[in-house]
Amino acid sequence: MKLAVVSVTHKGAELAERIAPLLGPEVDVYAKIGRNPVSSQFSYSSLSDLVDEIFTGYAGLVFIMATGIVVRVIAAHVKDKRFDPAVVVMDDGGHYAISLLSGHIGGANDLTRLVSAAAGATPVVTTATDVANLPAADVLAVKLNLTIEPFSSLKTINAAIVNGDRVVFFIDGNLPRQDHYRALAAQQDIVLTDISKLAQVDQYDAAVVITDRQLDIHKPHLYLRPDSLAIGLGCRRGTTSAEILSAISQACQQVGRSFKSVAVIGSTVVKEDEIGLLAAAQQLDVPVEFFSNEQLKQCIEEHELGLSEFVNEKIGVGNVCEPAAILAGQNSNLILPKTKYPKVTVAITPVQYRWWE
Repeated sequence: MKLAVVSVTHKGAELAERIAPLLGPEVDVYAKIGRNPVSSQFSYSSLSDLVDEIFTGYAGLVFIMATGIVVRVIAAHVKDKRFDPAVVVMDDGGHYAISLLSGHIGGANDLTRLVSAAAGATPVVTTATDVANLPAADVLAVKLNLTIEPFSSLKTINAAIVNGDRVVFFIDGNLPRQDHYRALAAQQDIVLTDISKLAQVDQYDAAVVITDRQLDIHKPHLYLRPDSLAIGLGCRRGTTSAEILSAISQACQQVGRSFKSVAVIGSTVVKEDEIGLLAAAQQLDVPVEFFSNEQLKQCIEEHELGLSEFVNEKIGVGNVCEPAAILAGQNSNLILPKTKYPKVTVAITPVQYRWWE
């Protein structure tokens, strides 16, 4: 986690220098000109100008100064808890560290505890689930690297947890990495119930469901989406990112899976300069793996996949999307075989494991 520690007084600058090495390997320390007794720190003249410059450049910001000052200088930059950095405020005496912004998803609550331990300060965390020592859906999402869908339901679910409603956390038994998910959830004092129990609607008031599938749930609910789908993709030259994203979305809907669970796109090296494909992957924030014709042909032969003479004439291999999906997902289970959409062909497999990382 890349951090910035910012102070406005001599005392604050000395405190910042003392705690910075205890916060991690990527910590930059900023002190105001004229109040910077430690030469190794970065200096700045205007706090508001500094915040304009660094607010989006760090995962976490630690301000050693009055809370009111921080509220004013960050106010114009605060947009969305999914993307805002963690913001922690501490007095220059090192007495209290306050989680101010992005407590769960941004990690400010954990950062507050880390800063407090480094400075010998008292952590101040005000999020309701933390105060009540209750599990929170967004904390679980962060710990398990899952995507919240729909994000608008998060407030409803966490409010239900705080209010003592029966909120049950479910997990899809078809997902890989079951033991991994259950172990990390247990660290948050969360027991994951098998998704088969969703039908017992009289046993819960709201549900948090870990799955890549689209389900018919009649109680208040929130999905936590794992990155579990490999998309194999072929497209015509010049296909736009919008057309590619539309095809992927339709393909996911066709097999009852969530668009939010796409983990990787596979295609042919012939398409490695295809602007629309690269832009689509960037918008999905997933990697693209380009496979050689030799790799695709070997996969086609091994799994006895169908061939297209037209595709073979164009790029030198008779099938792109199916072998690309199998290679990208390291899984031969084609939950969607080659399917044609305008200018795009798509195949889908589950991701066996994240081999590309």
